[in-house]
Parts: sequence; C-alpha cells; structure tokens
Amino acid sequence: MADRGVQPAGQAGGQVVSRGGIHGRWRGGRLGCRGAPRTQGAGPRPRAAAARATSVSPAGSINVRVAHTSYLVSLLTDASLIAGRLLDVHGKRDALVSQARREAARLSAQLDGSPLERSTADAVDAGEWQRPLAVLAGGSAGGWAAALRLDGMATQDVAAVEYANLLATHDEEPLLASQFFDQPLPTLARLHGLICQGLVEPDVVGRLRTTEQAIHDGAQGWVIFNAPDPARLPELLGDLEAWLRGDGTEGSTAFSAPVVAAVVHELLLQWQPYEAGNGRVARAAARLVLRARRFDPHGVAVPEQHWARDVGGYYTEVAATIRRRGDLTPWVERHTEALVEALTTALRAARPSPAPSLPSRAAAAVAELDPGQSITVAEYAQRCAVSRETAWRDLHALSEVGLVEREPRSLGRRFRRV
Repeated sequence: MADRGVQPAGQAGGQVVSRGGIHGRWRGGRLGCRGAPRTQGAGPRPRAAAARATSVSPAGSINVRVAHTSYLVSLLTDASLIAGRLLDVHGKRDALVSQARREAARLSAQLDGSPLERSTADAVDAGEWQRPLAVLAGGSAGGWAAALRLDGMATQDVAAVEYANLLATHDEEPLLASQFFDQPLPTLARLHGLICQGLVEPDVVGRLRTTEQAIHDGAQGWVIFNAPDPARLPELLGDLEAWLRGDGTEGSTAFSAPVVAAVVHELLLQWQPYEAGNGRVARAAARLVLRARRFDPHGVAVPEQHWARDVGGYYTEVAATIRRRGDLTPWVERHTEALVEALTTALRAARPSPAPSLPSRAAAAVAELDPGQSITVAEYAQRCAVSRETAWRDLHALSEVGLVEREPRSLGRRFRRV
C-alpha cells in the first residue's frame, strides 16, 4: 500500500499526487510510478512545482510558527462556537458518528488515490464483503506489492481492505486519543498498524521508513516536494513527541486544539514518516488531537470533504509551507477553514437549534447568484447598501444554513453560492 493521489471528478487537468507511487495497474496517467525518481520529468513546468521544495526543520527543535491573524482568530472563534453547540447534541449523536465514520474513511482512502468504488464501500458497510485470505495471511518477503499479492487480487478487493482498515481505525480512535499526548510515537505506530493491517509486511508496520520518498504530480510526474532524508526521521519524530508532551510556551499546550491538529497534520504529511499510508495517518492523527482535547470528542467532523475538492491544492500547500521555511499560518488558516466547514455540516445535520433567521436582503442577494458564483464581502456590502461588518454577518448566516460557503484561501472575504 502506498499513498496515492486521485484527480477530483470534474477537475480537468487537475493535479494528481503520489508518494512513492503505486502498482502499475493503477497508473493510467492518474498515479505516479512506484519508486519514482526525485528528478523532474519532461514537459512544461507547472506553477506548483516552479520552486521545488525539500522538507526541512530546525535540528533539535520544533519551531511552530503560526501568526494569529485576525482571520485565523475569527475562524478559531467560529470553530469553538460550533463545536460547543455540537457537544449539546444527544439524540442524533450516534447517527452523526456513524455517518462521519463512513464518510471520513471513504474520502481519506480516495485522497490517497484508492480506486474505491461506492458499491465496494457499500458492500463492506453491509457486511457483504470478507477480507481476502491473501491479506489475512499477510505477506512474505518482497515488499509492499508482495504483501498485497496484487497480481492475484482484484483491484476492488485491495480497495475494500483499505476502506475496512480505516473503519477499524475510526473505531479505535477513542482509545488512541486517550493515549496520544502521553505516548505520541507509540500511538502513531499503532495508528499506522491499523491503517496498514494486512497490506504491508509485519516488519514494516509502525517502522520509520528507510527509503527516500517524494510527493509527485502523478499526471505529469513533477515532484511537488521531497520528504526529508530517512536518517533524520528519528530526530524529527522525537522533537514532535517532545512538543506534543511539553507544557508552557515550548509545548503544544500553548496552542488551541485546532492549531495543534493542523500542525500535526502538516508535519506528518511533510515528513512522510512511514513507507506507506502517511496521508491516512496524518488525517487520523489530526482527528486524534481534536478528540483528545475534547474539541470534537466523538469525531463527527469530516474535514476530508474540504480536502477532497482540491486534492492538488492539499499537497501543494504543504510544499508552500516548506518554501516559507516553516511558516504554518496559511496552512493553519486553510486547515481551520476545513474544520469550520466540517463542524457546520455536522451541526446542520443534527439541527440542535433553529437555523439563524436571514434578513430579506440576504435571501435576495443570494438568489441573484448562480450556483458556483462567488461574491466578496465588499461586493455584498455595496449591493445591499450595508457596512462590511453587516455584510460579513449576513454571509456568515447564509453559510450556516448551507446557501453559501467560504472560498478556500480567500481569507474569509469571498463566498460561493452552493
């Protein structure tokens, strides 16, 4: 099993990403090749790869650089308010958790390029699928492909194993969350083992990688970013563990749960610590942070919905963070955008309180927009003859009822008609 990238539906020419590649049967222009070199291939150079990034981090420390911009503060405030309202949901909680479990697993698999089909996932959910004996038996020598026995397994059987593993991981998250801040590295190793169960050789599970890895644009073969040399991984992970366990200004307790989740997510994507499954590990680890800090203790938020709409942007933002020499602010802003969106979706499904009332001007303004059309706060203020503060409140209310959504990377200034 390797991290893979998939082109979002309807996104012609969109970026496709790959780490370490994948078995040839799944290439077809969508995915990178296994053991892809760290050099760039022929063809026009895409903008995202114009300044190829290599992952670096200060030796002996985790230098978490996050500026609490006014936009980030507003996002964190929104996230806290919505998360607090979700804690009051009781009657629909089981349904929310069940839905989030399935959706997060499906999207996380697809974010890594799994060819998982809806019918396959439905069969796993319905108990109509049995884990193949080749996987149950594990693999012998010969690496990842041998462990999977791909030559003898149908593509959807492999995808079903990946999906079933993610469901099992979600079920174990409450226990893992209780251990995460006390034992970060053993917990990450356990997380990796659940995600890779039956898909890699036993001696690979939870072991830091020993090979060079890079994230590629699978369509063109360009390197988006290189992961650090495997010799540095013990030091990097040790520093992360110290930061997660630390107190005061030097540790993770100096930051709110959404910021810590974003930092953990980005660093694991950037470092690619294991031979396979790193994207899934990073997303699950971010969820563990939110559970452990009691921000989203039941795991009802599915930020994977946000990332799945722009898979290329998801990985190129990691490369941009590297080029900014570790300034995590834009990444944390976008990560918190995804969290606010996911929490809002969960709250809307639960309906624990009446939806906010909309002024007639807001309903009229959104009615003039075509689906997918955008409007800025300034444009709304001018159109409705209100202040920008009132315009922002109106657009925020429209987003709460699902009529508009924030555009990513617009710093909360642009909203799109749903």
